[in-house]
Amino acid sequence: MNELLQSMGIFLLSLIPFVESPGGAAIGTLIGLPILLVLVISMFGNWLSLMMIIVPFNAWLVRFRESKQKGFIHRRASKAKERYEKYGVPGVALLAPLIASGHIAAFASLAAGASKRKVVYWHVISIVIWGLIGVGLGAYLKFDIMT
Repeated sequence: MNELLQSMGIFLLSLIPFVESPGGAAIGTLIGLPILLVLVISMFGNWLSLMMIIVPFNAWLVRFRESKQKGFIHRRASKAKERYEKYGVPGVALLAPLIASGHIAAFASLAAGASKRKVVYWHVISIVIWGLIGVGLGAYLKFDIMT
């Protein structure tokens, strides 16, 4: 298949919450795309989707935090806020792929009152770390399949 189409597919996969940079990087590596290309594409896609949440919806998150709504979203936000209070922005951002999604972690951090700058900073670090883990996992699985 055309490498450009495969790269676009990896970019689109990395936009999806729960797949994000580790999933896109692992899949791209498994299908044989160059590791550096896969890493950059998956991290950029994940970063772009997070920025589409963090930047325009910050005002909505502030209103949501102040609302008295109860329900599924409120319960999930409450659990995320507890984790935020326990681990802070760095912990929530770095643990997000294991617990839920970086997108949910960004919402939770902002809703808990963290600054946008701090949330963006730690999520970029998380995207890089988890992208590297995804590439490593994909390379390991590809090597394991080939041998």
